[in-house]
Amino acid sequence: MDDSHHQVAVLESRVDHLETEISYLNKILIRCGFQDGIATLKYSVEELLKEDKL
Repeated sequence: MDDSHHQVAVLESRVDHLETEISYLNKILIRCGFQDGIATLKYSVEELLKEDKL
């Protein structure tokens, strides 16, 4: 396997790992009460940051 194929394989592995982690994070956020998981968490944090700026 040449260097470029190796780099692609490494990146594909990293993407797979990140997708797995994001999926798990989303599931536990839903279990903790964030209705839409990551999206709800993101919205909540953005709202808190807006309030902080006032």
